[in-house]
Amino acid sequence: MNKISLEQLVLRRINKIREEMILTAHETGIDSIETLKSSQKLDRLIYLHLLHFS
Repeated sequence: MNKISLEQLVLRRINKIREEMILTAHETGIDSIETLKSSQKLDRLIYLHLLHFS
């Protein structure tokens, strides 16, 4: 897998987790444990993207 394909995969995953986090926040509240866990997962993915592709 080349670097561009890998980056596209990471970006798709970031968008998926972001959408899930927004949905979770609407359902359970912005400060729920579920929303916070999604936010942390999203933060890790964004950090990995910045580390490897920026």
